[in-house]
Amino acid sequence: MPDTLQEVLNLLDRGELEAAHTALASLSAADLPYARGEYHKAAGDLAQAQQDFEQARETATLRGDLAAQARSLVQLAHLHHLQLDSPEALRLLQEAAQLRGRLGDTVGRVNVLCNMAGICITLNDDYQAMLALQEAQTALNQMPASEIPLRAELHFLNTLARALTSQGKLDEAAHQYRRCLERARGAGATSALFLAAINLGDVYLQRERYAECVALLEPLMQEPELPSLPDMQAYVQLNLAQALFHLEHPEARAYAEQAQATFEGVHDPDGVMATQLLLARIYQGAGEHDLARAAAARTLELATTDRRKQVELDALNILAELTETEHPAQAVAYLRQVLALQSELNAASQDQHLRELTAQAALDSAQRRAAYEQALRLQAEETVQRQLQELERGRLYDPLTGLPNRVMLRAQLDQQVERAGRQGSEFLLVSADLNRFQLVNDAYGQDAADEVLRVVAGRLRAALQDDEMVARVGGDEFALLLLAGHGQGSLDERLQQVLTALNTPVSLGEHAARLSWSVGAAHWPSDAREPEALRQASELALNDAKAQGEACVAYDRRAHAHAGLEGALARALERGEFELHFQPMVDVRSRQVVCAEALLRWRSAEHGLQSPGIFMPILERSGQIVEVGAWVLQAACAQAARWGGTRVAVNLSAQQFARADLRGVVHAALRGTGLPPECLELEITESLMMQSPERAARLLAELQADGVRVMLDDFGTGYSSLGYLARFPLSGIKIDRGFVTALQEQPDGRDAAIVRAMVGLSRDLGLELVAEGVETLRQVDLLATLGVHVMQGYYFARPTANWHPPAP
Repeated sequence: MPDTLQEVLNLLDRGELEAAHTALASLSAADLPYARGEYHKAAGDLAQAQQDFEQARETATLRGDLAAQARSLVQLAHLHHLQLDSPEALRLLQEAAQLRGRLGDTVGRVNVLCNMAGICITLNDDYQAMLALQEAQTALNQMPASEIPLRAELHFLNTLARALTSQGKLDEAAHQYRRCLERARGAGATSALFLAAINLGDVYLQRERYAECVALLEPLMQEPELPSLPDMQAYVQLNLAQALFHLEHPEARAYAEQAQATFEGVHDPDGVMATQLLLARIYQGAGEHDLARAAAARTLELATTDRRKQVELDALNILAELTETEHPAQAVAYLRQVLALQSELNAASQDQHLRELTAQAALDSAQRRAAYEQALRLQAEETVQRQLQELERGRLYDPLTGLPNRVMLRAQLDQQVERAGRQGSEFLLVSADLNRFQLVNDAYGQDAADEVLRVVAGRLRAALQDDEMVARVGGDEFALLLLAGHGQGSLDERLQQVLTALNTPVSLGEHAARLSWSVGAAHWPSDAREPEALRQASELALNDAKAQGEACVAYDRRAHAHAGLEGALARALERGEFELHFQPMVDVRSRQVVCAEALLRWRSAEHGLQSPGIFMPILERSGQIVEVGAWVLQAACAQAARWGGTRVAVNLSAQQFARADLRGVVHAALRGTGLPPECLELEITESLMMQSPERAARLLAELQADGVRVMLDDFGTGYSSLGYLARFPLSGIKIDRGFVTALQEQPDGRDAAIVRAMVGLSRDLGLELVAEGVETLRQVDLLATLGVHVMQGYYFARPTANWHPPAP
């Protein structure tokens, strides 16, 4: 009996529903909900399938299994699309694409993006379809061609050709479909071959090449594998029926009615609508007007539900023709709807055309990529050299900034290590990540976000010498090779020059985007001698910078020299190796401590005291952060219960905040320790709130009703923070340490004005204002003058274990 999820899915793919149902009993509790969803979906019970996939998603979320979450989201999206809720399907797919990106699953992300593009095409939104395809193309460009699975390549090419078809570029679309046919035929991929043939048949229909369509598709009806793929079979029948209808062949009706029954069986609303429209025309031609009206009316109902404007228009035109003689008043009503809808489509088309102009280059790039790959395989004698060069550039350079990409960086790093070894020189590998870059998109839009990346790339390029290098290695991450000597200064000086280029604000029209960076640096040869080890060292230093809130951190071999941290960390909680250090927040007016922030530390029996920058990412990747976070909450509350009214602040991780039982965990910690709710303060970031704003607002309101305080941490580093304050029920905000540092450097500058605005806003909204990262008396005086009275930082105290408030 099958005992794995994949084996059950294979049974369902072969249509063996009874065997698959029997096999469900052998699956684990983790895999069962998803397998049941696949089973009920195959059996046609979409409502039960949706419940199963929702349960599978919840189970995966509780386990911290991002891959299973993404898989369930894709299935839920498909069900929503089948049930004519395409906007919700797109939202779910967007969430799935983000999860695949976090996992580093390029192929999975490309498939999700292609699904998004396909839905956009059905909604006549070619612009959004092109954006999804551009993103998919960029992801594929970062993979070696030999590592791209055939299925993913064909999925992308088919979706690209559908987009071309939707834009009326039929010759280009036909070319791509023929390529897919040849690739699928050569690889023996039957389902991919059927799909390409169906899509090519669509193009023939639009070009009115009906006989060619019949010649292409009729042989497929004899293929023994076709009945086992009913969704494919239905589209072959539909396209044959359409071609035969235009050729006035009597078999058109039989094929159309067969397609209708098959589409109903597989619950495909797109196929149902297309077949109903065709049947309405066939019945109309045969004089069976009642049947024609029923088919057109049903199509109109389905299209209206899912906002398929073009399908609505086609159905209304048929209904107007059918009622023109017998019910002229009704025909006039239909025609008025036609005119209104046509006007709406024309306006949308003009707006879309303007947007498409800005995205045309992206689509052209995708087309060129497809053409280059085909030319490379066919080894065309006259053009292969030119196309190979273009292909290599597409693989080695980032299309947005023009910088080398991750592949090029690795090649250059290999060469630099070899060169430095021969010359006895040294160099730095620097990893730089733009903090909260998603907020630039939220506040200014994608075009402005792209402009920020281009400006940063230009500044970094200008700051480098000819033999140095900068590459874009991720969405908002850059890497640099910095050299010393030859009049370029020391490595520390070179790094400082780079930091200056990074920290300069970027002008966006009338606004200036203040950038916040985390930077990690690794030194060759002292930190590592091998290229991959050096790259890992710079990434570890970058993680430290993020975890510690530092602008720049150099790799510390002593902190990262230990192996086997994952295993030791997995046993740390049961061994009692975690401890809490506390850093107070002081009201400078009364010199009283009002709160203390709990900070997690790990003192390993095997590896000694470890930096949070080392073990926190491991906790997050493994999902242990949820269990450890619950321990932190319990331990912090227990400690604060002995403080006599001084509050304790606990940071929440993204996984903790996403848990459905967070409120229950908070209640349990308060009940178990006897700490009053008003003495507990939870610290969250803007990014946590924006993962699901509606849920966040509801959860914060519930916590506020319980008496628990919620503070917004690192305030001011985002780009749309002011809007959040009115939207979410908060108790206070913490000013990011970057403002405190800038305030000391320029007391009358823009940062001082922003802090004054925060003071006024917090006062008007009744929010407590806390400044973090305060290290000097000068900063204390400046903040107090501006009206900030609660502060936290090394000036008052460093984080310490066994801390307690001073006696009054």
